[in-house]
Amino acid sequence: MGEQRFRVLSKGARPDLRASSRVVTLNVVDAVSRCRPRPALVDPRAGPAVRCLATRLDRWRGAGAMGVGQQLNVSTSAYAGPLTVLGSRPVRVVGFDLEELFASQDYGFPVAPVDALIAQARAGAVLSMSWHPANPGSGGAYDDRGWHDLGALVDHPESAAYQSFWAAYAERLTLLQQLDAAGVAVVFRPFHEANGDWFWWGHPDPATYRRLWSLLQQKTWASGVHNVLWAYSFNAVTGDHIGDPVKLLPATVDLAGLDSYDDESSTPADELPVGGYDAVAARVKRMAITEAGPYDSPDGAWDPAVISRTARMLTTPPLWSMLWFDDGGGKKQLGSLQRGRRWLDSCRDGFCSVG
Repeated sequence: MGEQRFRVLSKGARPDLRASSRVVTLNVVDAVSRCRPRPALVDPRAGPAVRCLATRLDRWRGAGAMGVGQQLNVSTSAYAGPLTVLGSRPVRVVGFDLEELFASQDYGFPVAPVDALIAQARAGAVLSMSWHPANPGSGGAYDDRGWHDLGALVDHPESAAYQSFWAAYAERLTLLQQLDAAGVAVVFRPFHEANGDWFWWGHPDPATYRRLWSLLQQKTWASGVHNVLWAYSFNAVTGDHIGDPVKLLPATVDLAGLDSYDDESSTPADELPVGGYDAVAARVKRMAITEAGPYDSPDGAWDPAVISRTARMLTTPPLWSMLWFDDGGGKKQLGSLQRGRRWLDSCRDGFCSVG
């Protein structure tokens, strides 16, 4: 940076006294060269943005810090509401859905959600992306179980389902390319909660699921997208209808996360089910609580402090915990929970201590 001179202001009897410092040389530090995540990322050509994102998360883990996160519904004009209602309180992870982001391109919002997300990332937020793709076999929504032949998406390129699914994904990859061009990385958790039975990709044959996951990665990398931190996100095991998440664990993941909701209609005490978390954590070094909160809570009485209390008891502390936005399942977002702001205030600068 060349020669710089600094002024020194004395705090003594003559505060106006000024003097020039000795000549010093400031060297430019290449921050990207110091981004060396451990373990290394599964993408052999991972770009600088995602390498630095993973390194930052690794530092959270080393500091025993769990970031607080908030999901946004980017398919509505009030998509920023769950954040703005918190005022100046920071959240460290901002979530969104790829399908909603793709649809929002046609909505004519004053500020495009993709631009708002880029701004959030540049301000220091980690972006976490889910994906609720339409059913490629039936044409129904993501929760239509009428067709669920994942093998067709891997082994039958001549099928209508294969062509529909991969053509749709290619279109959505343009958004990842846009984020990449802006120097922004994203945590991507595709085919989430597959150990449950409520999405069309749920309860698959484990080998087929892993092959589909791998093919998704290969097609992503072939498109030139190398800004993704790959996250396997599973549902907490709370009953016989939810399978063992270890059986579906893909061979190549950077991170794994638990999705867990406390059904307020059936459990009087506030809790956060974590069944399956430790078993997956034994195989994946980076862990997170990728979705958490209450379900069927009309008054928002659920106390999110149960998240940090539970996180401290886990063998591998989570890197973050993200709450969903308010939807048909009741009040879920931080600003709507009666004790949401209090809990966030107790997590200094948006980080809860879990180490």
